[in-house]
Amino acid sequence: MTVDTVLVAYNSQDMIGRALDLAGQLGGRAVVVDHGDGASAVIAATRGAIAIHDPSNPGFGTGQNRGLSFTDSDIVLLCNPDAEILPEAVQAGAALLRGRPDVAALQGVIVNRLTGRPERSAGVEVGPVHLMGRAIGAKGLLRSPWVASVARRTSTLQDHAQRIPDGPQEVDTLAATAVLVRRSAFEAVGGFDETYFLYGEDLDLSNRLRRAGWKLLSVPEVFAVHTSGGSADSDWQREANWWKGTMQFGATRWTGAAWSLAVSAAAIRWARLAVRHPRHATATFSAMVGDGLRRHRAVAAYRRPLLAGSTGPDHGSIHVS
Repeated sequence: MTVDTVLVAYNSQDMIGRALDLAGQLGGRAVVVDHGDGASAVIAATRGAIAIHDPSNPGFGTGQNRGLSFTDSDIVLLCNPDAEILPEAVQAGAALLRGRPDVAALQGVIVNRLTGRPERSAGVEVGPVHLMGRAIGAKGLLRSPWVASVARRTSTLQDHAQRIPDGPQEVDTLAATAVLVRRSAFEAVGGFDETYFLYGEDLDLSNRLRRAGWKLLSVPEVFAVHTSGGSADSDWQREANWWKGTMQFGATRWTGAAWSLAVSAAAIRWARLAVRHPRHATATFSAMVGDGLRRHRAVAAYRRPLLAGSTGPDHGSIHVS
């Protein structure tokens, strides 16, 4: 049985050929949605793939939604061009997914090319505590055997210290690095929320799939080797994009003390970035803190009339828990 592949590219011409070669081993059609200069689309077309060029760059999730509409297999691989997949492992994952009609999506281990270690690509849903840990640089503490041992026994942090499951494991969230999705489940929840640009859209999709009654699985087989951050011009920009998307997710779902903690974490991380990159301080503050506050206020305005029993204003694709 075949697996179709959707690759959303941004100036990825140096890696798209290899990505298409590997996708071809899955037996299905390949779709390349090029949000960059068009070079990736040209390469894809010459190789017989479906090529779509949209230089307006509407965002990763929008590109994946559009690309999936050109596929027809029941299981589709949504993939980054900088994730070099292992086709046999992906096919085995697709076979497992087909045999589990209660599961909407599945992903194996994603290995970071630079470090050679597994990325955090599956696990518990990111929350304000995770954001505060990232803001203060607590990740480095996991290099301590004692801290890592404690983290493995803590449900909130277990997947940070132990990123390879013992077997197929139900998780809260899957990163959209090289993830297999069941078409019927993906379409039933409306695909990716297209208000996200980059980062956070996979958190949102995972959350909506689980709320709709579907399960998500992580498996121990290596699915891909990933060159992380290939779509960002710099490390600080990638970090700002991550916080922007994650805070957008939090703005629609966290309230009270949880949201206050998230804003505090974003402000701390912004301050650390601003010291190192003062020229970009204003832009990064807007992305990391300001946008989240504006969205949270919009959601709060939406919630108030709902709690009062009215239908409330129409805020489009804002999701309210």
